[in-house]
Amino acid sequence: MKKVVELTKIFLKNSFADMNMKMGISSTKSKIVSNLIYAILLVYFAGIILFLSYNIIDGLKIIHQETTFIGMILFMVLGISVIQTIFSSINILYFTKDNEYLLPLPLKPYQIILARTNVMLIAEYVIIFLIGLIPLILYGILTGAGVLFYITMVLAVILMPILPILLISILVMLIMSFARLTKNKNKFQLIASLILIVIIIGVSLSTSNMKDDMSNEEMAQMVVQANGMIELVKGYFPTLDYLVEALTSNSITTAIIEILKTVGITILGFIIYMAIAQKIYFKGLVGNLFGGGAKKSNKKINQKEYTDGKLYKSYIGKEFKILIRNPVFLMQCLLPAILIPILMIVMVFIGINSEEAGMDQLIQELNNMQTNSFIIICIILGVLQFFTMFIYISITAISRDGENAVFIKYIPVPLYKQFIYKIMPNIIMNIVTIIITLGVAQYILHLPIITLILLFVVATIIGILQSILMLIVDLKRPKLNWDSEYAVVKQNFNLVFPVLLSMINIAIIIVLAIWLGNTNVYIGLIIFGILFGVLTLIANRYLKKNQYNLVEKII
Repeated sequence: MKKVVELTKIFLKNSFADMNMKMGISSTKSKIVSNLIYAILLVYFAGIILFLSYNIIDGLKIIHQETTFIGMILFMVLGISVIQTIFSSINILYFTKDNEYLLPLPLKPYQIILARTNVMLIAEYVIIFLIGLIPLILYGILTGAGVLFYITMVLAVILMPILPILLISILVMLIMSFARLTKNKNKFQLIASLILIVIIIGVSLSTSNMKDDMSNEEMAQMVVQANGMIELVKGYFPTLDYLVEALTSNSITTAIIEILKTVGITILGFIIYMAIAQKIYFKGLVGNLFGGGAKKSNKKINQKEYTDGKLYKSYIGKEFKILIRNPVFLMQCLLPAILIPILMIVMVFIGINSEEAGMDQLIQELNNMQTNSFIIICIILGVLQFFTMFIYISITAISRDGENAVFIKYIPVPLYKQFIYKIMPNIIMNIVTIIITLGVAQYILHLPIITLILLFVVATIIGILQSILMLIVDLKRPKLNWDSEYAVVKQNFNLVFPVLLSMINIAIIIVLAIWLGNTNVYIGLIIFGILFGVLTLIANRYLKKNQYNLVEKII
């Protein structure tokens, strides 16, 4: 066990030590600024979480269903654990630079597997504690909970993410165990990532159709009762129900029993995980490190295809090819635009269940509200801004090229045109996110077509603004000297800026929602369009006017 602890420390040190230097932060002033930005982000996130949690708890207390809030938070922890593990497990288990140095060392397989798993857990606890502990602490304060609640709360947040991490890691190992059979590692890594995503989405969708033998009356009663959402999924994830029972019980005996049940299932899952992992992990690791090289292409070059091709098509196509062909860029930059909205939506539908009674009840309640209102529109725009903070295409547009980025100075294409071509994939993926989100909003809210069109236009304008500003940031702070693609995304301080911009946009939306109040929805959308349209024109003018100055750091 001592070796596992030491190995975990080494992995964490490799990942986080000298992080400032890896992220391009060298001077004392830069470190102070970066720490200040992190502190502001932390306070901002905590403020938003507290604000939303307070309003939800207050609303639930009115109908005496406040215990449902506990289930919602633990379900959110479960969902975020799944999403984080999908996007990090393959990289941590297989794509880290130190893997090739581990194999010759006198280490047993279980020691490496345990250390890697510990790194995943520690990395996920950072965000999970933020979105799990803060709301539950507020819940305890507002409901006057005792010491038992707070002790159980900490144990629940610690235990909840473990099983999803183990389950998804096993799926990753099963898929990657076939790596040695392929002659093209990069292509297999891409296929493996896509297979994992399809499996997770498929499982999520299947759980939304559980308990088909229930009557409409039973389903309706379950949806409206306390912890109804948890009742719908506990058959597939029993620890969720045990932890909710432990947190909502006033009996010490009951809380201890439910915690022990969760610990027992978690330990059993861990034993099964280790037994399977020791058999299959190293097959995938060796196959990934020493699999065959890229297959030689016999495709003949069609000169006419290149002669007749449009410049913008070739350039934008090149950007998409870089994103698609590289598994790390695909998983970290491109797919979140599609997957995060889909996974969030799937989790919502699991919560309310897609059965007729549950959905009909939800739609009936929404129909009683004035859905075509300025407040509802602001909420939709805020959700869209939350999704766009995970799209890292423009913010890495220059950095992804690495040392080859210097060629943008020498090819016979104006710099401004190249900048526009580089942000097009970000704009396109923003539009994909907008279409998915608005499609679900229309299904639930039945908004007028004019409202949807205006929402689409406003959201697209905001997306263009975000794309331009993030490219400017990457031009001013390019990360060109990297030893792995993973470093471009995970060791790049620039990735703070999409979050900052999204938070600023959300703050603007909240301020306008409060300021304009019950204004006409179309007037409100036009105001949004004019405001962000002007900001987009200013950002675009800056990009064009300073195009030559912005590439000075690309050498």
